[in-house]
Order: sequence, then structure tokens, then C-alpha cells
Amino acid sequence: MYKQNTIKSPTKLDTALDAIRAVKDIASFVSERSLLKSAPTGDGHTVMVLPGFLTSDPATSFIRNRLRKLGYNAQPWRLGLNLGPTPSRDLETLLLERIKELYVTSGHRISLLGWSLGGVFAREAARSHPEMIRQVITLASPVGGSLEHTSLWDLYIKTFGRDICQEELEEKVEQIRQPIPEVPFTSIYTKEDGIVAWQIAQVEETELSQNVKIKASHVGIIFNPRALYVIADRLAQPDGEWKRLDESSQRLLLS
Repeated sequence: MYKQNTIKSPTKLDTALDAIRAVKDIASFVSERSLLKSAPTGDGHTVMVLPGFLTSDPATSFIRNRLRKLGYNAQPWRLGLNLGPTPSRDLETLLLERIKELYVTSGHRISLLGWSLGGVFAREAARSHPEMIRQVITLASPVGGSLEHTSLWDLYIKTFGRDICQEELEEKVEQIRQPIPEVPFTSIYTKEDGIVAWQIAQVEETELSQNVKIKASHVGIIFNPRALYVIADRLAQPDGEWKRLDESSQRLLLS
């Protein structure tokens, strides 16, 4: 993995350009939608989709509709705007309550799909309660390093006035980076990311974890057909029989 002190955070210009590239991702859904015709269909199990920082369930409605068409019981997180952890709201506890609700009502382990900061929450929820989680998939999420290496870190600090000491921050980052032995994990990342440094959207790969690179923007990755193909491929695997995405599929995604 990359040394944290060698990673360059995206600039404000990178973020602005990312929003422009997102238009291309949306347009590519039409031009490359044939790719999804070869994607496997689902078994009906429950998939909860977690939104990114400063977004909520409406932002993930497109991808949830696609998952339903593929044969999954796609569910929103129903926790409002994702503002991250704040002094006035224990979001982690609320998220675990929502996961338990879906786990109990469905009668089976559920999968978690998290976009950006939502992916960090998904991964840590799986770490806390692996017995309820079938697998975790993240989209352009800072799961391999510090949130300081994102273009929105300063905005978060200014908005909530968090005074996080360096030692506390480093401990939290180290926890997030640690593998989760019991839960399969796939990080879908892009080097064109204008919000999260692409290096920290990767984790140490193990028998149950894999990084998959595609061409996409940070904002538009939830509309990108290549990302949807990877998600469909991952979710279609039988519970307890997770395998890594094969090399031929990875080459196809970068063609």
C-alpha cells in the first residue's frame, strides 16, 4: 500500500473537473449499457445502499432501481443526509439499528453498497456485526487511508468545528484500514477521482478482499455501467462462496 505522507489530495480544481466528468458517466450508461446485458442477475437478497457525504437516499435512487431490475431487494439507508459522525448524532448506532431491521425482516444476511463516505460506514458496520453482513462493496470510498486526503476534509472541519487530535485520527485510520476476516469486500475505485485520492480508495488485498479499478468520476461512479457490472458480478455470488473478479473481466472494464 501507499505511504500516507506521499499521497496528494485532490485540489478544488480536481473536484470541479470531477463534476464535469460525471456528465460523461451518465451519458455512458446509454452508450455502454450493452455491457449490463451480460451481467448476472440476482437471487433476491437484500442490498442496502449508503449515500456519500452531503447526500441522501435520492442520490442513490438510480442505482437502487438498477439493482431491483437485476433481481435484488435494494433498500435505502433512511438516515437522512450523510453528514458523517457529528457530536450531536450517533450515526454508527443508527446505522446498525437499520441493518438489524433489514437483517431480521429479510431473514438472511444482507449486502452493503456504500458510495464515498457511505462506504466507510458500510465497512465499519460489517466489522462490528459480521454475522449480519453477506458482503460489502464500496464505490470511490476512502477505506484505505485518512479522510484528510479528500477535497472535502476542510469543508467537514469548518462545518462541524471538529477538533480531532492527530493521535485520535491516526488510530481511527488504522482501524479502518484493517482487513475484516469474516466479510468479503470489494473496493471499486478510479484514478480519475477528483474528491478522494485514489490511493486511499484501496485496501490491502486478502483472500476475501479485492480492489477493482474502473474508468469513472467520483460523482458519476454511481451511474457508470462498468461500476454497475462489477456490482452485479459481486452480488450474484452465492453466500459463502465469494471469489475474486477474474482478470479477463478486469481488463474489459479498462478497455
